[in-house]
Amino acid sequence: MAMTVGELKERKRDYFLARSQDDELVMEPFCYCGKTLEQEYFCTDCNHKCHVTLIVCDDPGALALAQKLLAGSPDFHKFEVETLAR
Repeated sequence: MAMTVGELKERKRDYFLARSQDDELVMEPFCYCGKTLEQEYFCTDCNHKCHVTLIVCDDPGALALAQKLLAGSPDFHKFEVETLAR
């Protein structure tokens, strides 16, 4: 199921925006409000600690790489993968 940025805000879901680049997965963390997060995942706009367990893929290559990552790494067993709707 594809999700829009508006749906992420509505559901208050923090997320990684994932893109494929040179056959690698590049992920950038975002608060549900839309602010890019620093390494400590604290949003100064919302004043809360974000919990990022959703990977939203911007392209088909990122989706394939994210699914492979989830299948092959126990560190990501609590993560979900969705595609970004435009």
